Amino acid sequence: MRYYVDSEVGVGVKGERKGERINHLCKLQVPKKVLHSSASIQFTTGNSTYWEKIHAPPVQPGRIPPTPQTTLKMYVLRSQEELQVLKDELRSCFPESLKVYGAVLNISRGNVFNQEVLVDSWPNFQVVIARPRREKMPPETNCFAQSCAVFYKGLSAYEKLVQETDAIDWKQEFLLHGLQRGVYQTSRNLAAAKGFSVKLVTQTQVFVLQDPLHVSGTVAMSDSEVKHSSIDSCHAALLNETWSVGGNEQSLQYLTQLIHHFPSSCLMDAEGCPISWVLLDQFGCLTHAYTMPAHRGKGYIQVVMAELAKTLQAMDYPVYGDVLERNSAMQRALQCLGANLPPCFLFFDLHTPHTSAATGSSKA
Repeated sequence: MRYYVDSEVGVGVKGERKGERINHLCKLQVPKKVLHSSASIQFTTGNSTYWEKIHAPPVQPGRIPPTPQTTLKMYVLRSQEELQVLKDELRSCFPESLKVYGAVLNISRGNVFNQEVLVDSWPNFQVVIARPRREKMPPETNCFAQSCAVFYKGLSAYEKLVQETDAIDWKQEFLLHGLQRGVYQTSRNLAAAKGFSVKLVTQTQVFVLQDPLHVSGTVAMSDSEVKHSSIDSCHAALLNETWSVGGNEQSLQYLTQLIHHFPSSCLMDAEGCPISWVLLDQFGCLTHAYTMPAHRGKGYIQVVMAELAKTLQAMDYPVYGDVLERNSAMQRALQCLGANLPPCFLFFDLHTPHTSAATGSSKA
């Protein structure tokens, strides 16, 4: 049952008559349990959808309740015109807005990962959240696929949005990506009240390849049978085994989705097995760059990253990723690629409900 608010008559519900506007609440019998002291209400205006958190006292069936008091709105941007305006604004806020910007690009180009982007106000927003579309979310929990990304102009506006609305779904395990320190701090501050524990999985240095077409990824290959290709879904198990936060069924499903939906780059040996690769995630971020131990020290990771960077530039994607500060080999490879390392870090936070049993994703 979905809640519905009519600006003229008060609170109603959407149930069997999906998509039909209920204008005459006096003809509707409203069960007591439908109305709560607090609820998040969905509105649709044109191509935009937004939610309001309302406060309404319980009412007797068949009676019209008083008009609820609105506290905060959230707007879901759906039209290409709105998304273009948002992209232009986010571009001016790089690198902190890169994660959300990548999600907006994917949404505007088919939305294969079933994401949506919402703001606290429009067009003068302070907070943007990219998250999975809730009506498209699978019943089983997968914290990787259910990741959210956040960008804010004002930390207090973000804190208020997360505290007073259901912009972020606190009912299940999820990962939160943020390129601003306040994202992790806000989660820690709200965790107890929301019944969650928060774990900082990684804090990594962001890198940006400014001019991929002029990146030198050519490396003298000792084995002429090594060929450049893209990753296939049949290789997902190998990638899952070698991913530092993988090794479970959730991560395997997630990697399979990334391989299926987004560009990738890899080098194959003579038997067609991947020896070096890099993927792209749902936020347009380079991820899981890896070379098999037997083939390290040959510059292969530079080749695969340079090739994927050129593909992404042709698609008008910014080319960025993140690297652990202790990963000296990758740091050297990025230096060879001419990567820019701005003073910006990715905070990768795992949120787990206290009431949920630990899942395989807790390995992250």
